[in-house]
Amino acid sequence: MTEVSDLPILSPAPHQQAAAFAGPPPLLAGERAAGYDDLLARVCDTLQPSDVLEHIWIRDIVDLAWEVFRLRRLKVDLMSAAAWEGMAKVLEPFVSHPEVAAKDWARRDKATLENVEASFASAGLTMDHVTARTFSARIADFERIARMTMAAEARRNAALHELDRHRASFALRLRRALQTVEEGELVVIAPEPAQEGTTQKGTAQEGTA
Repeated sequence: MTEVSDLPILSPAPHQQAAAFAGPPPLLAGERAAGYDDLLARVCDTLQPSDVLEHIWIRDIVDLAWEVFRLRRLKVDLMSAAAWEGMAKVLEPFVSHPEVAAKDWARRDKATLENVEASFASAGLTMDHVTARTFSARIADFERIARMTMAAEARRNAALHELDRHRASFALRLRRALQTVEEGELVVIAPEPAQEGTTQKGTAQEGTA
């Protein structure tokens, strides 16, 4: 009968090892754990971590890549959520209470939607103008998000650079170790030089013969 202790112990997958070092993934409400796990698994499959340091760097790389994706989504979400502010700016020449009309438009009030469509048609405006005014109203927020994105990308690239340096250093140490071993083997198998006295004696015997 096979005992439990006799069964083979399965090693965790590389992405599971990377996750184990840093705890649960840094997810916010609404973010899918499956998406993060898939990204971590893909990165581990590509980079093939070989030691604990590489596992730590890969976890940092994935966390920072996830942060970059989050910030990019945040820009789009902010543009959508603040669209009524841009609409209010565009409607100022057409209505007496543009903010009220813009909020009604955001609530998809049917009468307001029809009035906005008519005003836009008469003035030759489109939603591109609303987007432009929204961007102008929240430009400080977009600039802050852009700086945060660049900082996260820089930290991600730095982690990748450290991983490359670690692997290059390891490869150099490995080459030196192999070279030392190979040189040692050559010394062991090299033929010993003939002794001078023995050589002269052999020559004398040959002359006597």
